[in-house]
Amino acid sequence: MATTRSVERRSREGALAIISKLQRDSFDDLDLVFEQGTAPSFDEIEGDTAGGLLAWHPQAPWWSKPLGMVCFDNPLSRWAGKAFIKRFSEGETGEGLNRFHNRIKPRRFPFVTRIESEIAGQSPCLTLDYCRFPGTLFSTRDELRTIEDGVFLGRAYSKLPWDKERWFLRYFVLCALSKSD
Repeated sequence: MATTRSVERRSREGALAIISKLQRDSFDDLDLVFEQGTAPSFDEIEGDTAGGLLAWHPQAPWWSKPLGMVCFDNPLSRWAGKAFIKRFSEGETGEGLNRFHNRIKPRRFPFVTRIESEIAGQSPCLTLDYCRFPGTLFSTRDELRTIEDGVFLGRAYSKLPWDKERWFLRYFVLCALSKSD
């Protein structure tokens, strides 16, 4: 018999407090936290999450910061988090979308989810793969781990068509939102 555990979901204000706290952490601190995390289940992360951008990898390519600001952190379209809409499990893929503070197109950049080993090691994580969608120049992959109840630390990776390996760009955080937010 499977047991379902209650997941802490936060108000938008509670999520923003957690995001603000993690934004003060260094890249090295976030590395340690990520390594101690576990792969989330769909029940933990289902629905809307609030998101925040965290520390950049010290060796991220020069072009990634200005591109990241244009795509995810500008006054016309600020990234707000992700929505996990189709169930995933071991061996089965799910689906989700990115959420933006934008009235015209608040949900875009769909992704496929699955449990896989992380790029930098063999530990399982939830991967978000943006590669299968047409018209994408970048091969993008996010990796998520649960770091506390309802809080997920992510690594963002990207690769141009001519690159041999993905670049680790930066960390981000997601907080599961209560259904009323």
